Amino acid sequence: MYESYFDLREPAFSLNPDPRFLWPSETHEEGFSALYYGVVRRKGFLLLTGGIGAGKTTLLRAVLAKVPEETDTALVMNTADASGLDLMKLIAAELGLRGPFDSKVDYIIALNSHLLERLHAGINTVLVIDEAQNLDLATLEEVRLLSNLETDSEKLLQIVLTGQPELREKLADPKLRQLRQRIAIEHHLEPLGPSELIPYLSHRIGIAGGQYDEIFGAGCDSVFFAYSQGCPRLISLLADRVLLAAYSKQVRPIPVAMVEKKAKEMLEAQGRGPDESGPGTSEN
Repeated sequence: MYESYFDLREPAFSLNPDPRFLWPSETHEEGFSALYYGVVRRKGFLLLTGGIGAGKTTLLRAVLAKVPEETDTALVMNTADASGLDLMKLIAAELGLRGPFDSKVDYIIALNSHLLERLHAGINTVLVIDEAQNLDLATLEEVRLLSNLETDSEKLLQIVLTGQPELREKLADPKLRQLRQRIAIEHHLEPLGPSELIPYLSHRIGIAGGQYDEIFGAGCDSVFFAYSQGCPRLISLLADRVLLAAYSKQVRPIPVAMVEKKAKEMLEAQGRGPDESGPGTSEN
């Protein structure tokens, strides 16, 4: 709607996890390298955590877009209240396994056979379980058992667990000690720092075909940080609404006061005050 006014080819602040818009901050670059290395070197269990809106899904998609073509990916997202059997059904559906399956053992036999076939064809299989903090301890233990699918020299399945910080707390439970010990590589995405706001905004605007200095006036970045506390999703939410407000008033470049006004409105709509900014109480 406002793209042509700001000389953009496309929306710069969509919340879709488009890897093109991933800005390589220090924490995201480190996370990318860790996950990419873990997948291509068949390290088995990998763990990626971060707060709500930290950019986990975008980072993950960026990694999967770069791994060798000889890689199959099963992405399991609907994990809320999933039992061990539910999880096996989701994995089977993602990998295209055909039944009939009368028990959990049938799923595991079919999965093992499928993974061996893929390995012999030179194909690496990656299972990504998103929002894994939703899984109970028993189901997480079922996930660990999947890592037993291996040959004498290689893991048949690379398993990436992603989730919010609560996942790390859950994995610290003594009942999951064996799973915790099998995690070969892990990374926690940190919020962006104040000095990273302009590069983040500039990157997204640049990908969309525009220039930061022609859209935002001096000092706007400090307001973005105060509102978002470095949470990428909140930065993008605020930027999108500010651009729409500026377009409606035909204002360019956007002054600090307009960003402040929109940030205050969004805080009030979320039931927060100026001192309650931050990703911990963000919109989902």
